[in-house]
Amino acid sequence: MLLTRHNALLRALSTCAKIWQQRHKPKSIKGSALPPMTPHIARDIGLTPHEQELMSHHWPSRDSRHPFL
Repeated sequence: MLLTRHNALLRALSTCAKIWQQRHKPKSIKGSALPPMTPHIARDIGLTPHEQELMSHHWPSRDSRHPFL
């Protein structure tokens, strides 16, 4: 009986901890993403055309979680 009571208490505490984490999760701020890199912005920053090409390179792993599996 003691083991059952102990398991029920642990289950209740676990549920409370999950609810607590969900309620106190930091909220995302909308509009905090960087604007897309345009040639005008790149020129203002002082990027060379070579640096612009390097920044626009798109790795396959950006779109898929495990691209080589």
